[in-house]
Amino acid sequence: MPWLFLAYPLLAHLAAVAHSERLAWIAVTVLIAVPLLPALRHRRAWAWMVLCAVTLALYGCAYSGIAGYLMYAPPVLIPGAVMSVFLSSLREGQVPVVTRIATQIRGTLPPELASYTRHVTQFWVALLLIMALSSALLAAFASRTLWSLITNVVDYVLLAAVFLVEYLYRRWRFRHLPHESFRHFISALFTARVR
Repeated sequence: MPWLFLAYPLLAHLAAVAHSERLAWIAVTVLIAVPLLPALRHRRAWAWMVLCAVTLALYGCAYSGIAGYLMYAPPVLIPGAVMSVFLSSLREGQVPVVTRIATQIRGTLPPELASYTRHVTQFWVALLLIMALSSALLAAFASRTLWSLITNVVDYVLLAAVFLVEYLYRRWRFRHLPHESFRHFISALFTARVR
């Protein structure tokens, strides 16, 4: 359900702007539901129990007035967690994340493309670190509305722009190699196994 991925930032931004604990509760519940989706679709009892327990706990947070504060955590924790996966893939003896994804999409990579994908992985580490740090600083020093605008709107637009610009640059830089369509590229990203 791709709409669920877009529902969180929209709900979180609306909750921040409206100072609504109820919307904050719904936003964080949606965010927690996203990784549970495959198990929920397969009607796994444990997934439904986890979702119900988390929903009730978050409702308690909303009732006590702290659900709005919980929304400050995901824009720091999610980029930080993804960054750690990308960073650990750059260690000696590991295959960089972007190299793994490119190999799944293209098969064996020419050496020049393998080197390029390592640099793209390094770029993502830097970008995700900047996003996590800026989210933390905005949470500490900016208004809730500005924090939300940056973390729930601007950051997502930035991520989409980075994917598009990197794709266009790669097609231009390696124009002597065959390339998949942008649609196929995005589709392959969603089905790629990163770990």
